[in-house]
Amino acid sequence: MGFVDEITSKLDNKKIALLLGGAAAVVGIAVLSSNLNKERPAKEGKSSSPTKSAGKPNATDLDSKEGVLSILQEMASSQSASRQHLKNLAKEAQAKSFSLAQACSRYIQMGVSDPLANRKLSMVDFNKALSKHEDDPAVQQAIATLMGAPPTGVAATEASQALTVQKLVEIHNFMLAEFEKLAACSDKGSRDAKTVTFAAQAVVAGKTEAKFKVSAEDIEAAVLAQQGALSCNEAFSGTNLKLQQAMTKLVGL
Repeated sequence: MGFVDEITSKLDNKKIALLLGGAAAVVGIAVLSSNLNKERPAKEGKSSSPTKSAGKPNATDLDSKEGVLSILQEMASSQSASRQHLKNLAKEAQAKSFSLAQACSRYIQMGVSDPLANRKLSMVDFNKALSKHEDDPAVQQAIATLMGAPPTGVAATEASQALTVQKLVEIHNFMLAEFEKLAACSDKGSRDAKTVTFAAQAVVAGKTEAKFKVSAEDIEAAVLAQQGALSCNEAFSGTNLKLQQAMTKLVGL
C-alpha cells in the first residue's frame, strides 16, 4: 500500500518509498522502488533534511541505525491497528460506494496514527535515512516484519489455501484495473501520498473482496505462501510492474 514489485523482491530490495505501518501488505502489495526517491515539489512543504524534525526537541536521530530501527519498530507495533483501520475503511467504502476523494476524507477523520507524521518527517526523508542502513541485518528484519513477513510467518487460512497461482494473477489483474481507474481520477481528495495510498488501497480492497469473496488477509497469506511460484510467473511479475506504474501515477510522482 510499490510502485508494486513482486512479493519476493520486497524482501531483497530494502528501500521503502512509502511506509504505511503494514497497510501496504494488507492488500498483498509492497510499496518499494527507487522511483519514489524523488522529492515532492517544494510547494508541498516537505523537508529536505532527514535528520531534522521541526518542533520536536527530542527528534529521532536518523543518522544512526538505532534511530531508523526505532521508527521501523514503532511502525510495526502500530501495524495491527493500521490493518484494522484499512479493513474498516474498505468495508465502508464498498458499502457506501466511496469515491477516492470520499475515502481520503474518511481516512483523515479516522485519525490513523502515523509515526512519520508524528515526527514531522516526510516519506522521502525517511527513505533517504533508511537507504544508509538497508544492508544491516537488523534493519532488514525490521523491514521484512513491517512489510508482512513476520519471523513466525503469516497464518494460512482455508480461503488462502484455495487461491492458486492462476487465481492470484486474476485477482492482481483486477486490482491493477481498479488502481488505474483511481490514478485517472481528476479529484483524488488529497495531495498527501500516504492519505491517497491508504484510501486507494481501501477502495480496491473492498471491491476485490466483494468480487472474489476473499479478504485482503487471505490474499496476503496466499501470496507469501506461494512466493516461489509467483516469482517465476511472468504474468504475475508483469502485472506487478504495471501496478507499480499505476500507483506511482496515483500519488503524482
